[in-house]
Amino acid sequence: MNKKLLILDYGHGNANSIKLALKNFEISTIYSNSQDEINSADGIIMPGVGHFESAMESMKKSDVIEILSKRACVDKIPILGICLGFQLMANHSEEGGSDGLNWIDTCVKKIQPRNTRKFKVPHIGWRTLSSSDNCTLLKNIDYLAHPFYFCHKFAIDTGLTGRIGTYKYEDEYVGIFEKDNIFGVQFHPEKSHEHGKELIRNFINLI
Repeated sequence: MNKKLLILDYGHGNANSIKLALKNFEISTIYSNSQDEINSADGIIMPGVGHFESAMESMKKSDVIEILSKRACVDKIPILGICLGFQLMANHSEEGGSDGLNWIDTCVKKIQPRNTRKFKVPHIGWRTLSSSDNCTLLKNIDYLAHPFYFCHKFAIDTGLTGRIGTYKYEDEYVGIFEKDNIFGVQFHPEKSHEHGKELIRNFINLI
């Protein structure tokens, strides 16, 4: 496959885990925040782990927000956001009170369970999706039987326009989102065994 996949470097994330998950796929990968590399990429993964406000500040300092938004909203190349990478696509986050990339018309809110004994924050562990609107990324995956790995304090609740899959952690939250070329997952597919790799494969097949 003569295509290039860019893992975005914004000073955060779990790039090594993603690189490891990608090593057996026939696609050229690069970890960079270079404008030229972003502009020439055929697909982009925005990794998870980190702080929303700090990640936005890092992207501002490296001056990549404009070119990223062009690739996402004008060129419409496939872009996958993982955990924090998904949240950064939103309008705003309560984590640092920072504005996001404004690709998804929603806000990121802190998880505040009513039953704090049963539902701990951060939400860490394995959980299955409870619904899916025929999401492309879940092709050939029995998401009701195979849990994904979550690790987060902040989340996006329901009400988005697009295809979504949800999970329950006392309340219902968005676990997977798809609209046109924009894809986001709250969980970590790169840490979710073979079905996580299958999800990544489904994304790569879109490039």
